[in-house]
Amino acid sequence: MMYRHGLRVSEAIALRREHVNLKEPRIWIPRLKNGLSVEQPIAGDELRTIRRWLAIRRDHLPWLFISERKQPFTRQAVNYIVASAATRGGLVNVHPHTLRHSCDFSLANRGRDLRLIQDYLGHRDPKHTAHYTRVAASRFDGLWGAH
Repeated sequence: MMYRHGLRVSEAIALRREHVNLKEPRIWIPRLKNGLSVEQPIAGDELRTIRRWLAIRRDHLPWLFISERKQPFTRQAVNYIVASAATRGGLVNVHPHTLRHSCDFSLANRGRDLRLIQDYLGHRDPKHTAHYTRVAASRFDGLWGAH
């Protein structure tokens, strides 16, 4: 769910309850490695799922996502969950960062501009984002159409 927001695995693990504002509804995305932290909207199924999850939890643990042992997920656990789901779906060599890349390529293919994608990813340097904009040739269809 959270990878729709371009999160890194370690960021998803570190999400805390205080990062979620269900009244707005928004989620604060703390970035690692000196990235740009941002606030992003939560909507639809994601919002309903988070609300239901927080409503049934009886613990007072600070993390949004917890393991069966009532601890934050480890990086290895998240890798295992993603790889298992991919295998069940008939996909190979899928890891959490693959989901981040696919999200970002999709934004570029939809014509979102480099600056927007850069902010979404939390990149400080646009060079780190530029390769997402070099994607589907179909983006050029109609570029020089008749006027």
